[in-house]
Amino acid sequence: MKKYILILLASVVLFASCDDFLSEPPNKSESIVPSSTEHLEFLLNDYTQFDAEGNLDFIFGTDDFGLMTSLYDNKPSVYDIGVAHYATWDVEYLPVQEDRGYYSAEWKKIFAANLVLGSLGTVSGTDAEKEALKAEAHFIRAYSYYQMVNTYCLPYAAENMDELGLPVKASTSFEESAERVSLQETWDFILADLEEAFKLTRNLEMEGDYYRSWRASTPAINAFAARVYLVMGDYTKAQSYAQAALNAHDNMMDYNTDMSYSTIPKQASDGQGGYVDLFMPWTSDAQGAAPYRMEWEELYYFRFLYNGYWNYFPSEELIALYDQTNDLRFKYHFVQNYSYDRGLTISHPGYIFFFDKIPSGPTVAEMLLVKAECQARLGQWSEGISTANILRAKRMDNSADASAINLSASSQDEAIAEILEERRRELPFTQRFIDVRRFNNNDYAADDVEMTRNFYPVGENVIEFSKGVQTLTLEKKSRKFARPLPQSDIDVTQGVLQQNTY
Repeated sequence: MKKYILILLASVVLFASCDDFLSEPPNKSESIVPSSTEHLEFLLNDYTQFDAEGNLDFIFGTDDFGLMTSLYDNKPSVYDIGVAHYATWDVEYLPVQEDRGYYSAEWKKIFAANLVLGSLGTVSGTDAEKEALKAEAHFIRAYSYYQMVNTYCLPYAAENMDELGLPVKASTSFEESAERVSLQETWDFILADLEEAFKLTRNLEMEGDYYRSWRASTPAINAFAARVYLVMGDYTKAQSYAQAALNAHDNMMDYNTDMSYSTIPKQASDGQGGYVDLFMPWTSDAQGAAPYRMEWEELYYFRFLYNGYWNYFPSEELIALYDQTNDLRFKYHFVQNYSYDRGLTISHPGYIFFFDKIPSGPTVAEMLLVKAECQARLGQWSEGISTANILRAKRMDNSADASAINLSASSQDEAIAEILEERRRELPFTQRFIDVRRFNNNDYAADDVEMTRNFYPVGENVIEFSKGVQTLTLEKKSRKFARPLPQSDIDVTQGVLQQNTY
């Protein structure tokens, strides 16, 4: 019976598409009403409804991703037209593209959170159970709003606060407007949810052999708050929340002892009649098995950037940031010759973590980097370097010279630059888009980033290689940092949901 209820509850979320959520109520015969806190616990325990973040703008839309003419020339199909649209920051054709599922997926999570909140007044259960569920639902909602506001809206900045934010959905009622409120109101909504989330008092507990990171915990909420305030430029609060998370849970994976290559052989044809061995990390084994990902005990919250194209091709710029001799992240995550697995006949590495997934939820490593960055920006730059070196001790070959293991700096500016490079090495693809947005909108010009692509023009349905290579630039204050909403969602609301302007 419990399993049956869980499936029904999950179905409410799974099949309530963004279109449905923003406009039309589902058929009453296709939904059920939970009657106990136990039912709501089942819903939130189903991590498969929450853990995937298929944000293609994050995956393909930064200088971490390699959009290269050399790969295209070798095998044009290596870049699907949709990948090319994301990678060139298109706003003309992307709205009508079919693979825009991330927007709907985050609304489904918000729907689930609102389902919990809307049910608490009628379900049976203790007050303590209801209060914990309420706080967790606010956390889930805040997390998804944060992800979307940093994808589909302009960056957090004083001059942008009157710009378009997101629709505010505080319930499962289909009477709520799909109209977008201001960016200020959206951030206020996130912060209000975060305040409610902090009423949850729960450690990051063990369940069997794994930390229960698929459910909210006080350390996870602190880690998320550190992210929020880092984007807002409040470095004092960001550091405080990062430290609170670290105080509660600071377990780390030591790449010297906890990482290894897969024992499952993988070969790929080189297209020349031969084969090459691909040395994949153990984390790529059993890619669909959640327990492998649960073993990554650094995670505060069980979320993963998901790439259905299986092509996290790192850019040459990203590759060059690593000490290729001593950095064990390069050894294990940059799988040499991975391009052969994608059918190319020239060699290029792939960034492989959990094969098609990269941890995107807050981690202990990220909190060390948040703390280090905040220390450096607040003037304690020497302490910031020391904090970053706690991370490097777990990532660099411990047989290397100390000068190779540890970062060093002789000034605040140099320390900030070193720490931000370390952040990029540790968190490629998952945090780069948000980072570039905040770098370009803070009051520190030295960290600004202007991203460029040297690639062929990309039309509606074809990459126009015959026109030659062009240079495309995403300017620091470009409105394209607010990625376009799916046109299908705008259409279903009859234009109430407004598209970004460019």
